Amino acid sequence: MGYEIKVDGRGRCGRGGCGTIIARGPVRKEESSEIMGERKGALWERARDGLPVALIGGGALWGIWILLWRSTDLPVILSGLWCPFALLAFSIWTGLGTGVRWTVWTRPDLWAAFLALFLWGVARGVVRTAVAALRGTCSPGIIAIPLRVRSDLGKLLLVLAITASPGTIALLAEGEILYVHCLELPERPALPGIGPLQRVLVKLTG
Repeated sequence: MGYEIKVDGRGRCGRGGCGTIIARGPVRKEESSEIMGERKGALWERARDGLPVALIGGGALWGIWILLWRSTDLPVILSGLWCPFALLAFSIWTGLGTGVRWTVWTRPDLWAAFLALFLWGVARGVVRTAVAALRGTCSPGIIAIPLRVRSDLGKLLLVLAITASPGTIALLAEGEILYVHCLELPERPALPGIGPLQRVLVKLTG
């Protein structure tokens, strides 16, 4: 049984603090049920918003899991089921996917553009890393990139695309700046291909 304390706002401040206790009693069951209902509603909203993220992102991770094992045996397939479930739990816990429009998942043209830019970035990273390895020298450093992506999902996809490309690792997103470590510093203080990638993500996720 819970209790509540009602404070008279007209009470004066003294050694015991501000206000005067005028009543004390148990919290009504209706109020407790309302609080529990609000919590359940919030969890349901997070689960609903995180479900597309879990299905798409978890499905992609599941596919990567199978590719890493290089096998389609039943134990490998079943053992990869943790990917979508873990991503769903993470979405509910952190609120990932909250506020993302459902129309995001109905734009195959933008998803195809993102995938093409993603693969192009990986191929470019492979070439740059191979050239650096053949030369035997590199010029590493950290650059700051202005973030145009606002949604959490968009930032996650941007960080994934940068980190998956050989030679670049997204380190920290602070405010409207993303810090990226590069194996080979570009000639200009900008990451090659980051502009088109951000434009697609802004159209896709906001």
